[in-house]
Amino acid sequence: MGRTGKEQLRGNVASAIRDQIMARTVQPGEPLRLGQLAEQLGVSVTPVREALLLLTQDGWVTHEPNRGFRVSAVRRKDVEDTYLMWGTAEGELAARAATRATARDVDELRKLDAQIRDADPSDGHLATSLNSALHHYVSMIADAPKLEWFAGAASRLVPLQFPENFHVVPGWSDVNRTQHTPLIDAIAAGDVDQARVLAKDHFMGTGDLLMQWLDSLDFWGEPDAPHTPRGPGRLAG
Repeated sequence: MGRTGKEQLRGNVASAIRDQIMARTVQPGEPLRLGQLAEQLGVSVTPVREALLLLTQDGWVTHEPNRGFRVSAVRRKDVEDTYLMWGTAEGELAARAATRATARDVDELRKLDAQIRDADPSDGHLATSLNSALHHYVSMIADAPKLEWFAGAASRLVPLQFPENFHVVPGWSDVNRTQHTPLIDAIAAGDVDQARVLAKDHFMGTGDLLMQWLDSLDFWGEPDAPHTPRGPGRLAG
């Protein structure tokens, strides 16, 4: 398997483990055993270890030398901070796009926006995929790779990942259909300040919807309580 194939496998395994954390199949503080996960996911131990190290970097998992990997608590205030940084980065990308967008770029954004509005409301995966494509196009126009990197890094820290799952959040579908047009108008007009504000507000508002929904699910548990190791019998292999 080539380098790209290995990276894709590692990413797929990381996504599968993240889904287990989100679904509470594994609980905060619980050990993650390499062999058990490898068997569940039908892969070898190596991509599981690599995936867990990736998830450690993104804060989903903790790694204690000689003691293995454990599920981290997802803290509400950390998600709030993530959206603050994500919204700021996306605001700056939109502002940069407002200085660079051509008529053709605006046409492409409007086409994507129209597809979002016309999409079947029951097809949430299509809506989230189109949403991701629109924001990616804004990033391409902006041509600011460092800002795009920060936005991408923030997106990996959010408990629901684009484009697979966000359509289940109550209220997101209306936001997706209505808030892109004013942003595109600002980019088309070259209005840097308005583009920045609208993009940041769009992401911060999306974060508020997510937080309200996770609150209703009692998702956070006891996020600020420090974890106390449970003893050798509960440690990862």
